[in-house]
Amino acid sequence: MNLKYKRRYENLKRCIKSYTLENAALTDEICHLQGELSATRTHRLYLIERLMFYEGLEKSSNGRNSLSNGKPESADNQAGSLKKIKPAAMQRKLSEEKPKNVGIIRKKKSVFPVNLNSVLLHSLGEIISGNPNFHSENWIYPVGYVATRIFAHPKDPRKKCVFTCKILNNAGIPQFQIIPDNDLDGVFFGESANACHMELLNTIQRCPNVKVKIPFELQGEVFFGLSNQKTQSLLMADPGFQQCSNFKSFIVPTSKSLNNPSISFETLQTFLS
Repeated sequence: MNLKYKRRYENLKRCIKSYTLENAALTDEICHLQGELSATRTHRLYLIERLMFYEGLEKSSNGRNSLSNGKPESADNQAGSLKKIKPAAMQRKLSEEKPKNVGIIRKKKSVFPVNLNSVLLHSLGEIISGNPNFHSENWIYPVGYVATRIFAHPKDPRKKCVFTCKILNNAGIPQFQIIPDNDLDGVFFGESANACHMELLNTIQRCPNVKVKIPFELQGEVFFGLSNQKTQSLLMADPGFQQCSNFKSFIVPTSKSLNNPSISFETLQTFLS
């Protein structure tokens, strides 16, 4: 009998040793994957910042006048240079020809993502004009809208975090989502943009690192990027825009509201420092 139990005891010891080694290997693998995930998130944040910077730089450079010997060309000089390129006979021939397909106007489609300064618009979505829940007097909430912005991390407001803002259709009712990139379990959602924004701001205010009362303001639509004039112009070009019966006009935020700590990461840091 003693030999029988001794054999069982040895088997249990071997099993425990095997499980201990396997658990240690799994722990090492998890730590390695967490390190890679953290580095990937940091790299993604850096790439988003660079993308927003370069798209803003490209947009500003497109609005400049063309340069000639370091000086901007006037309209007369540009027209004169074009005349020099085309011979007079060719100009007469072009003037005699009748333009074809004059009535066809092709709209230039926006290439996504679109840089909205502080917001990066990935998808405009679709306007549901037949459902009054998806628009109000001053706002339109397209289903499938996706945008990202950089703001304070909800668990550590001194660190930057990429937030993905989405608008979904939940059985005929809009569902707004704010998803932090570094904490996929801490998703903020609600039936309005202000509800999501309020949950995020409350979480930041309750953070142990925050020792002062921050003058937050609810600006859900601004946080989502729906107040941006580029977004509004894209929505106005949608065929369903004219069919939104309850809608009257968009609200354009002031520069003061855009610099509020509830929207601007840099302004928030001045209250935390």
